[in-house]
Amino acid sequence: GASFRESRRRKPWLEYESLRGDTYPGGDASSGSRGARYQDLTHNEAQRLQEMYMRKRMLDRKILWMKMQDLPNPQKEAKMTFRRAQREEEAKQAAARDSLGGEMYPPPFLDSNPDGRRFSKMEEEGRREELESRFRARIRQEKLENARIVKAPPPKVGDLVTDPIEKHVNKRLLRQRSKIQNGLEEFLTRNSAQILCEFLQGVAISIVKVRAHSPRATQQIYYSITSDHDPAWVQKQLDVLSPKLRSQLALKENFGMTPNIRFVPYTHAQEVRRDHIWGIARQLQERIPMGGGFKPS
Repeated sequence: GASFRESRRRKPWLEYESLRGDTYPGGDASSGSRGARYQDLTHNEAQRLQEMYMRKRMLDRKILWMKMQDLPNPQKEAKMTFRRAQREEEAKQAAARDSLGGEMYPPPFLDSNPDGRRFSKMEEEGRREELESRFRARIRQEKLENARIVKAPPPKVGDLVTDPIEKHVNKRLLRQRSKIQNGLEEFLTRNSAQILCEFLQGVAISIVKVRAHSPRATQQIYYSITSDHDPAWVQKQLDVLSPKLRSQLALKENFGMTPNIRFVPYTHAQEVRRDHIWGIARQLQERIPMGGGFKPS
């Protein structure tokens, strides 16, 4: 079987034969020879190279440490806050003792609970966890506010789209509609005889427009029939033919992801407007009683 060797980060001094020592054998591994085979760097050059590499590693560690310090750390903030509060309490107690002139008498024997140290430690741990939880909640609240600002929709200037993502999606949708319309026009007029003559029986179809909300949504293909065929029969045949046309679109127009298509018979705007006007007329007829007089809604 194939032998896989673990890949490690190559050290810069391995690029020079002079820097190979007993740790890094050189030459043929089977021969067992160790050390450098020839000298390509002087001693001062090799020493300088190692010093520069060590300085680079130290600088990288410092930069990484500085980056880590800028990140929010609830555990560290809780610990430092708790220590600060303890120092303030100790300072207040010391000030109170100094105002009274110091300790007047030693504390009584066995005045405290033998397990008091364990209880105080548990109490301190609880206070530290409470502070840490508060810091986490504050960080979470700041993240929510920042996310609300980032996700806020850009202001609209009339009908102008200022959002770059929305503008990109609209342009992509426009290109996709143009390619789909041109491709379907070609497939419905110049295709195999089995599809045009046998399946569609020579029906003449014109693509009016293509509509969709997003590039991956189902594309609504509005079409009109310019020949003398039954619209219901044409719609049934197109529903059966739509997967085949989608496959031809994917191959011909070179779509990365071809959306689903659905053929919808196109209704003229005059007929749509007439139906809308008749709806308004019926509403007015219901609001105005017989004999005149206007009843407000």
